[in-house]
Amino acid sequence: MGEKIMKSMEIRSSEITTSGAGTLTGYVVRWDKLSELLWGEFYEKFQRGAFTEWLAAGNDVRGLYEHDHSMLLGRTRSGTLKLEEDETGLRFELTPPDTSTGRDVIELVKRGDISGMSFGFRSRKDVWDTTTDPCVRTVLVAELYEITVTSVPAYPDSGVELARRSLYEQHPRKNAACG
Repeated sequence: MGEKIMKSMEIRSSEITTSGAGTLTGYVVRWDKLSELLWGEFYEKFQRGAFTEWLAAGNDVRGLYEHDHSMLLGRTRSGTLKLEEDETGLRFELTPPDTSTGRDVIELVKRGDISGMSFGFRSRKDVWDTTTDPCVRTVLVAELYEITVTSVPAYPDSGVELARRSLYEQHPRKNAACG
């Protein structure tokens, strides 16, 4: 049997709105905007164009509900998820399927019960400003694996643990708190 390999990725959050009949739009990330304090240690921001290489290479990005791969809402390969970098950030347009999950997600967003987005990525190149307290990580180049419509735009425990382990290895002050 084939072995399933899980890559470490990081999860971040943003906002979502409805646009038109059943299309969800928003920004996955806004350029040069500081995140909330992550794990009480550092802030993070994305440089404009951080996903340019990944998107230009035609990599398939999935649109999910609650980070659940069994609740697929769209993907770039099929054209039901569109991603575009502009002057503000990485913008998305997602057209969920006419399924119970797709209809539920649209209705929950329309009602305002869901207004958050998360995304799973892996940084390929970043820089740390350790002269500030807390320090600031700027992601320069990243791989984007998923965007996720979520009722809780926060870091799920499993995602945080995976991200924390991968970040710890890259962190410029491994043995000291960054902040």
